[in-house]
Amino acid sequence: MPGPGPPGADILRPRHVLAEDSLRAFVTALPKAELHVHLEGSIPPELALRLAARHGVRLPGDEAGAQGVREAFRFVDFGRFIRVYLALSRCLQTVDDLRDVVVALAQRLRAQGVVHAEVTFTPMTHAVRGVSEEVIMEGLMQGRELAATIGVSILYVLDIVRSYADQAEPTLGFALRLRQRLAGGVAGLGLAGPEGGDHPLGPMVDVFARARAAGLRSLPHAGEFLGASSVRAAIDRLGADRIGHGVRAIEEPSLIEELARRQIPLEVCPSSNVALGVFPDLARHPLPQLIAAGVAVSLATDDPALFGVDLVDEYLRCASQFGWSVDRLRALAQASLRHASVDEDTRRSWLAAAAAVPDPE
Repeated sequence: MPGPGPPGADILRPRHVLAEDSLRAFVTALPKAELHVHLEGSIPPELALRLAARHGVRLPGDEAGAQGVREAFRFVDFGRFIRVYLALSRCLQTVDDLRDVVVALAQRLRAQGVVHAEVTFTPMTHAVRGVSEEVIMEGLMQGRELAATIGVSILYVLDIVRSYADQAEPTLGFALRLRQRLAGGVAGLGLAGPEGGDHPLGPMVDVFARARAAGLRSLPHAGEFLGASSVRAAIDRLGADRIGHGVRAIEEPSLIEELARRQIPLEVCPSSNVALGVFPDLARHPLPQLIAAGVAVSLATDDPALFGVDLVDEYLRCASQFGWSVDRLRALAQASLRHASVDEDTRRSWLAAAAAVPDPE
């Protein structure tokens, strides 16, 4: 699919300088898709505390209330991130819990002008704790139905953790059963967790092949903590239709050329990359180079509650850092809609709506 528009001087030279409130209103008004957001990582501190209280779960920093939890969300390394993420996961035990977090996410997304979200969820993390499949499915289904009434279309990406290869097969089974019950509602199969030689892709290859044969998209993470070889493996061995992160592809020019030629979209999460140390700061993030090379990209938040960012913030941070014009921001919003797993009539409607949003004064 096409990227966010042809590269040009607007990456370095904005067409005109706008007040932040005017630009924020413009970005908010643009219909957008959020294509890389983890449900477990979207739970804000206040809701997390309520869920934890329901079940007697201790959260890092909870002795100081919501502000303490918020402070605990500030990461120093990936290990701490995973500990907080798993603590949040333990708060999801009932249909009500899952429904409530999906609805809360949809409400926040709608306030940001998001019309469609592909929400990553790791079902086996909860199943191994004893949460039944019926509870998980019912919570996700109820949440999705209520999100639609709010004005946000939600599809689920069912995620496998690389370090638990034995969970790949049951995750595929869950994804196919959930899709049947939702009459759709499942975008594809995801893959997350630590990249590298300790967690080879071999056990995943057949599962992803069968997922694709059954009509699910291949939506793995790659090229976040490991370099270009991880992105190549996701494409060559998993048949990736879209790649979560993929930013370390910048380390191999021939791979960048291939991504641009084949228009395999990357879900780029700049604030996440900086928070987790993939890049030292936003100024050294390769997003402008990816765009200039013609790679198809969209902006996303990854774990917005954990990184203290929403999708509008992500657009504005990048616009400020990279000197983007309103044309670039509109093109990126439209790219997110082009990369979404939706039917063409819906896509055309959203793209037309994005094109109709007037430039800010």
